[in-house]
Amino acid sequence: MIETIDELETVFDSFSSVLPKELRERRPDRMRMLLNHLGNPEKSFRTYHIAGSKGKGSTGAYLAALIGNGCALYTSPHLFTIRERFTQNGCFFPDDIQIRVCNKLLEAVSSFSFPQSLGPEKPTEFEMYTAFAYMLFKEAGCSDAVIETGIGGRLDATNTIESSAAILTPVELEHTETLGDTIEKIAKEKAGIINSASPVFSSAQAEDAERVFRARAKELSAPFYYLPDYLSSFRSEPGKLDMALSGRRISLNLRMATEAMGENAALAILTADKLSLLTDGGLKAMEKVQLPGRFEKRIVEDHLVVIDTAHTPRSAEYTRRAFLSVSKSEKKTLIFAIAEGKKEKEIIRMLFPDFDRIIITGLESSKKTNPERILEEGRSMFPEKDIMLIAHPDEALDSALALSSDILITGSFYLAGEMKKLRKYDEP
Repeated sequence: MIETIDELETVFDSFSSVLPKELRERRPDRMRMLLNHLGNPEKSFRTYHIAGSKGKGSTGAYLAALIGNGCALYTSPHLFTIRERFTQNGCFFPDDIQIRVCNKLLEAVSSFSFPQSLGPEKPTEFEMYTAFAYMLFKEAGCSDAVIETGIGGRLDATNTIESSAAILTPVELEHTETLGDTIEKIAKEKAGIINSASPVFSSAQAEDAERVFRARAKELSAPFYYLPDYLSSFRSEPGKLDMALSGRRISLNLRMATEAMGENAALAILTADKLSLLTDGGLKAMEKVQLPGRFEKRIVEDHLVVIDTAHTPRSAEYTRRAFLSVSKSEKKTLIFAIAEGKKEKEIIRMLFPDFDRIIITGLESSKKTNPERILEEGRSMFPEKDIMLIAHPDEALDSALALSSDILITGSFYLAGEMKKLRKYDEP
C-alpha cells in the first residue's frame, strides 16, 4: 500500500517488465481475466482507440481536447513521471484519487494470479498500467477516454475494449522483431484494434498499410474515413495549421510546432467531426495541448532548449525544420542519442548539417544504444563538424549549457527524461 503520490513512481517497477515472446498471443486473454477480476472498469466510459507507429500520443491528446468535458487520456511511454500516462484536460489526476486507486489495485492483485497456461502468475508492468488507467478513469467519473496502444494493436493489453472508434496514425517499419518485417505485416497488427461496425479513421498511409486497413474495415462492416479523402486543402508548417475539412476552413496555432503535429491534429479533427464532437471550444483547447517531450520548448539557464522525439528519418526532418523556425541563436547545439535498430545514418544525415556542435550521448535506460558507433558514423559523414561523445546525458546537457547557443535534445524519446536538471524548468 502507498501513502504518498511519490510512491506511485515505484509501485509498477515490482512487476515484470515484459511478457515472454512465446506468450504474446495470450496477452488479450490475460488482460481480460485481470479486468474481470477488477470488475471490468473499462466498461464504465466510452473509449476511442489509437494505434500506429508515430503520432499516437499527440493525436490522442488532440482528440481528448476536442471531446472535452474532462475526457481522460491514457498514453505511453512517460518522460519524467508515470503520471504523464494518465491525464484529464492536460493535467494529472488529483493525488488522493491516484493513491486510493493504486491501493485498490494492489489489494486486488495480491489475491490474484494467472493460471500457468497464461504465463507469469502476476500481471506485467504494462498490464498494471492499463488496469490502473481504467480504474482511475472510473473512479474519477470520466465519461470518455482516449486509449493509446503500447506496441502493435492486435495483441496489445489495451485491445480488450469495445471502442467507439479506431484511429490509425502512420505506419512505419518499427518493432520489426515483434510486429513483422514489412509495412503490410505491421499494418495487420495495428488493424487488430478495428471493431465490428465502429468507424475507422486513418491518416495518410503507405499503400500497403492503406490497403490492409481498408480491407479489414470492409471485412468488419466498419465505416472507413481516410484523411486525404476529406481534406480539400491542407498546409502544416511549424506552429501553424491551415486546412479545409468537408468545406469548413480551420486555422490553428499549435504549441507542438512540427509539421507532423499538424497532420496528427488533422486526423483528430476528422475523427471528432464525423463523430459529431467537433466544437469551436474544442478547437481552441487543441491550441493549448502540450505533451512532455513532443517539441517541448523550455528556458534553461537563459538557453532555449527544445525537446523532441526523432527516431525515424521523417520525424527527424520535421524536428529539424521546426527547431530552425524557433531558434534565433546564431549558434546551435544538438544533443543526440538513439536506440539500436533505427535508421541511424539517414537520421544523422537529416539532423547534423545545421548544428555547430553535436554531442552524442547514451541512455541509462533499458534501451540499447551504441554511442561510440554513432560518433564514428557522424564524424565519417561530417568530418568538418564539431562532434563529441559525452556518455552521460546529464553531463552532455551541462556541456551544452556552457555554450552560447540554443539546444535541441532529440533522437530517443527517453533521452530528456534522463536529464535530471530538466525537471526543474518549465516552458517559457
